[in-house]
Amino acid sequence: MDKYRLVVILIILVGISGVIITKVSKHYQGGEIYEAANEAMNLLAEGFNVTIKVTSVDGRTITGELFAAKGSEIIIIVNGTKITVGGPSATKEDIKAKHIEVIHKGKVYVYEVPGTKGDGWKTFSWYEKYRTQDTYSMRFSGLIYIENISIIELGELKYSADYLTFGSVTIKGIYGNNAIIWANYVPIEILREYLKGKEVFYYGTLYVNSEKRNLPLKVLEVRSG
Repeated sequence: MDKYRLVVILIILVGISGVIITKVSKHYQGGEIYEAANEAMNLLAEGFNVTIKVTSVDGRTITGELFAAKGSEIIIIVNGTKITVGGPSATKEDIKAKHIEVIHKGKVYVYEVPGTKGDGWKTFSWYEKYRTQDTYSMRFSGLIYIENISIIELGELKYSADYLTFGSVTIKGIYGNNAIIWANYVPIEILREYLKGKEVFYYGTLYVNSEKRNLPLKVLEVRSG
């Protein structure tokens, strides 16, 4: 019985440690914001969901999801609001950073998405049903044909993708009430919401940042960051 309990404990510990080691955190001083911005943006471009933890020069600690980073500026989303982070001598950014932590978890599983047709809500909800507590983000890149969508609805979709997330939407063509768009790293939940009730046809690539493979699709690549 003692041996059995020991084996169970070891299995639990191995499982816990397996989750812990997939969390990677890199630390930078405020003056190293160029290096932190490059690291963060490279991870985001690979499909990782990136968290930025900043300690300001006045002692505050701010944590948010990375939106974008370039040069000496990092932009994070905190409670739905964009916050800009600069170095310790920044003049135009919201926060002057003394210390920056760049955090990402798991791996990025790159799946091939075959040609799919149906209602936008229903077809994109299919991916959502495979989301677990260890799935940090699902982003789609590819071509989408949409029927019966207005210019205003297209604008709302583009705004949400372009200005509220790292992703983007490019309108390739409008044909009466129909449109063709190119989605680039757009979160599945945004496509599901804004294409609800629309007949769509799409194909492309799905980037899932998670602890393990969880979708029954062909895996093209696995990225470890």
